[in-house]
Amino acid sequence: MTPLNELSATEIACHIREGRTTPSDVMTAHLDRIAAREAEVGAFQYLDADAAMARAQRADRQPPTGPLHGVPFVTKDIIDTADMPTGWGFAPYDTRQPTRNAACVEALIAAGAVPIGKTVTTEFAYFRPGKTANPHHLDHTPGGSSSGSAAAVADHMAPLGLGSQTAASLIRPAAYCGVAAFRPTLGGFPLAGVMGLSPALDTLGVLARGVADLSLATEVLSGQRLPPPPAFEDAPPRISLMRGPHWQDGSLEMRDVCVRAMTALETQGAEVGDIAHPDIFAALTEAQITVMGYETAHTRAAEFDQYPDDISPQFAALVRAGQAVDERSYQQALRTRERANTLLNALMGDVDALLVPSAPGPAPHGLAATGDPLFSRMWNLLQVPTVALPYGKTGTGLPLGIQLIARRGDDAHLLAVAERAERAFAACPF
Repeated sequence: MTPLNELSATEIACHIREGRTTPSDVMTAHLDRIAAREAEVGAFQYLDADAAMARAQRADRQPPTGPLHGVPFVTKDIIDTADMPTGWGFAPYDTRQPTRNAACVEALIAAGAVPIGKTVTTEFAYFRPGKTANPHHLDHTPGGSSSGSAAAVADHMAPLGLGSQTAASLIRPAAYCGVAAFRPTLGGFPLAGVMGLSPALDTLGVLARGVADLSLATEVLSGQRLPPPPAFEDAPPRISLMRGPHWQDGSLEMRDVCVRAMTALETQGAEVGDIAHPDIFAALTEAQITVMGYETAHTRAAEFDQYPDDISPQFAALVRAGQAVDERSYQQALRTRERANTLLNALMGDVDALLVPSAPGPAPHGLAATGDPLFSRMWNLLQVPTVALPYGKTGTGLPLGIQLIARRGDDAHLLAVAERAERAFAACPF
């Protein structure tokens, strides 16, 4: 029998509805896992096990009405919680206590989900890492900035985790930790109560161990039911590989897993192909850096001015670079984004999704940095929905993966394609 903490969120909710387990039994299994592994993995910034159990026991006494009743979840520490501190990965804010929950936390609780604790983020969701290690190899980075949420989900400490992305903060940790993640079209999930860096880029996202859980969480967070997935038996999904302008900057393992993934999809009936990137795509990474720096210099000006001795050199450099960006350069970067999106829509034609790298390779050795965001920057600039899927491992057991990309607004269809791709990868392991 599968241990309760290894069940998916969908399975946990089903077991509770059918009376096969209880929210407190589920929470006990997850807290036991945390007790056994947290000292090594370091996923949590704040954890009160007694409070988490008390929440689960309250759920025991309530009828299972919501779709996530009794399902535990973890929350990245840039997301406000009324009963737990939210410190943004910044030491002077360690005891900062919000007075209300962020909209996303409130939505999950309203659906019956039970908070466990707050997970480690890098400082201001940027580059300075926290204490979290990769659960697959403790001397490798879990990625960032959603480090703790990715590690907790990967290590079966929680079935669902809230994260965010401004450059690669969701997709890269998912790739390094071997879990699935969904970043919707910009604005797809509510950002009220989430620390901001860059309004043109900031996006809430969710991590899980399978696409069905991503879809379930998406319905809750978006407040909308997903349409029934298409019957791909009659019209198989059309998925094309786009190597992109940075293909040669990635590792051989990254390139190999993308090719293997395309082969698996074709073997399982998908229509596959290749799409060359437009020339303008070579300018997207720098455009993302321009937009992120310019906007961050405005949103986090108070911390930069008031805490010069506490802010990391990496974050100070980001703000200073943003301060040096003039309005004309910023607007030019936004225009580049729109021209690229127009070309992307035309290029994709009747293609359902693009398959692209999710990271330069497996998780790098060491905990002093969180890896390179290169392979997600341009997609985040374009504000398109993305799904990260794990596929295979290196010879030393580090996860590998890919990401699927769709047009802006095609979130539901992308999740349906991702579920089909997940099945194809399971049928063709390596």
